[in-house]
Amino acid sequence: MRFFQKRLMFLALCGLIFISGLFYQASYSPAKKAEQAAAGYPVAQDGETAPELELRGMNNEMYSLGSFMDQPLLITFFASWCGICQQELPQLSSYYQDNKDRFNMVAVNATTQEYQKEQVVQFVQEGELSMPVLLDEEGRAADAFQVTGVPISFLLNERGTILETYYGPIEKEKLENAIAAAGKEPSRDKAEISSFKK
Repeated sequence: MRFFQKRLMFLALCGLIFISGLFYQASYSPAKKAEQAAAGYPVAQDGETAPELELRGMNNEMYSLGSFMDQPLLITFFASWCGICQQELPQLSSYYQDNKDRFNMVAVNATTQEYQKEQVVQFVQEGELSMPVLLDEEGRAADAFQVTGVPISFLLNERGTILETYYGPIEKEKLENAIAAAGKEPSRDKAEISSFKK
C-alpha cells in the first residue's frame, strides 16, 4: 500500500512539473509575445524620435537607420516563423520596389526570436525581399523600440520622428496616406493590390 502511495505521489509530482513547463512555454513563446503586442503593450510612441541604431545586414555590412532617412522610412520587425510576416513582407517588398522614390524601407529580423538562423535566409530568398534586411542579433533594436511581438512597423519622417505605428498587417491605404502626409504622393499606376492586409 505504501509503495502505491509513493508511486502515486511521484506521478502527481511529474504531472505538476509537466504542467508548469507548459505554462512557462505558453507564457514566453513568440506567439504569446505577438498577442501581447496586438493587445497594446508598450512600444515606441508616435511623435517620439526613433532611436539611432546600427545593425548588420544579410550581406554582412553594417547599416545605421539614419542612413535611410533622406526620405520617410518604414521599419518592419519580423520573424521567419510569423505567418502574417510570410504573407505581408513579399507584398510590402513589391510595393516598396515600385515606390522607392517616395520612401525607404528596412526589414529588421527579430533574430533572438528565431529557432534557426538559416530560416531567415530561406525566408528572404523565398519572399524575394528587395528592401535591406537587417539582423537584430542581440535584441538591441527590439529593446530600443520596445517591441514585444511581430509584425510591427514604424513609419519615420526624415527627422527620425515616429509618425505611425502599425500593429500586425498594414492597410495599404493607411500607409499611403501617412507617406503622403510626410510629403510624398503614391505611385498609383504601379499599385495593383488594394491592401497588404488579407
